[in-house]
Amino acid sequence: MTVSRAEARELMSRGYEMGATVVNGVVERLEDGSWMVDGRPVEQWLRDLEGREIVLVAAEISAGRGKVQVCRTCGTEYEGHDCPRCREIHRRLRGR
Repeated sequence: MTVSRAEARELMSRGYEMGATVVNGVVERLEDGSWMVDGRPVEQWLRDLEGREIVLVAAEISAGRGKVQVCRTCGTEYEGHDCPRCREIHRRLRGR
């Protein structure tokens, strides 16, 4: 599954707002078999969270521009699954 760059930025932004650890970068495997993201060993990210219950979200960011759609409610052009403007309004109306 891939997500658009806009969706990825929104997900990262929400994570930062909630105080979560956010990792963004290319996944690389080193010669010693260890994994790195954004120049930092994945083991180090996990070590910082050891003993805590976590949610790990990983999605490939699409290389090309996603399909641009027009929201049938507000007329905003957007990429992805739903209109970010309407989603934000719904979120505010629900008191979140």
